[in-house]
Amino acid sequence: MSVSMPQGTGVETLGHVDLLSREELRRLAAASGPCVSIFLPTARFGPETLSGPSRLRGLLSEATTLLAEHGVDARRAEALLAPARSLVGDEPFWQGLSDGLVLFCAAGVSARFRVPVAFTEEVVVGEAFRVRPLLPVSATDGLFHILALAQNSVRVLAATRLTVGELPVPGLPGSMAEAIPQEEMQRYGQSHSVGGNGTKFHGQGNEADYDKVALERYFRAVDGPLVARLGNTNGDVPLVLACVGYYAPLYRHVSRYPAIWPKAVEGNPEELTAARLHDAAWALVEEHFADRGREWLERYHHQMGTGRTASGAADVLAVARDGRVDTLLLDAEAADGSDLDEALAAAVRHDGRVVCLPATDLGTEPAALLRW
Repeated sequence: MSVSMPQGTGVETLGHVDLLSREELRRLAAASGPCVSIFLPTARFGPETLSGPSRLRGLLSEATTLLAEHGVDARRAEALLAPARSLVGDEPFWQGLSDGLVLFCAAGVSARFRVPVAFTEEVVVGEAFRVRPLLPVSATDGLFHILALAQNSVRVLAATRLTVGELPVPGLPGSMAEAIPQEEMQRYGQSHSVGGNGTKFHGQGNEADYDKVALERYFRAVDGPLVARLGNTNGDVPLVLACVGYYAPLYRHVSRYPAIWPKAVEGNPEELTAARLHDAAWALVEEHFADRGREWLERYHHQMGTGRTASGAADVLAVARDGRVDTLLLDAEAADGSDLDEALAAAVRHDGRVVCLPATDLGTEPAALLRW
């Protein structure tokens, strides 16, 4: 999923960012070695973008050498690295990037992620991909959604602490006019003609301009596709409403989504960019995610000494291989290494949860809550 980074400096577009989803993490975790992970800094715009292809070319040469040291012949190495090598001559790709680029290559698996992290140049070859540096900008933990709801537009955004992007929702009406036929809206008394441009609906703040029955019908038309896309049993992912104040209780009344956030971003969302919607919504849910991180840490400390925890990359790897890891706890600045790479992949392959905690809360070594 391509997303745009939020910020508070007045510059709304900071290039392309890719979100690491749970599904993508599972796909990467299932890869068989040798797995090649390539990290390099990139530029969003300007002359610095011209250095990207040459940087990548040098890193691919290093990857070929490392693969040879792992017993991979030149022909197989070329096949593994082909998806990454194809980017060297792809000039449009290097325009409008974010601060860093991560490329993953293995037999039958390739992926690329543009992220707001200025990595140092590095190539890692091992039995698993090095995905830990992507977790702070991933959807594996800290995911929330924003529903920007107005009579004349609807947007659904997927967001984490550092990313936000529009989420396509099949069947989602783009406006009240799409959801309810015009002749019915005229019966509700909700529209007026705007000449050749069709029908314009009002009610962005004036209670006299809206009809509760019409709005509830509209909101049901929005909620059906939304719940089908997000699921109606996942209570772990908050949905923050962004709308005029009187819409929020009406939408909550008709919605089947189980985790609508109790506070809304109030006002006309048509006037807000995705970045500003993110800033306002994150201010509402930030403490929730901080509390959840503290709860995981308290649960770990409470279970220490019971045989239901593990710590250190080597010990966590051993129990992860046996499918015992229920929840893998990682510091946001955890020290990387091959044991950690393999432990994370093994935990994910056995449906373990991965939680990225703020720096200093856990320490640099990984820890795990065990199933048995």
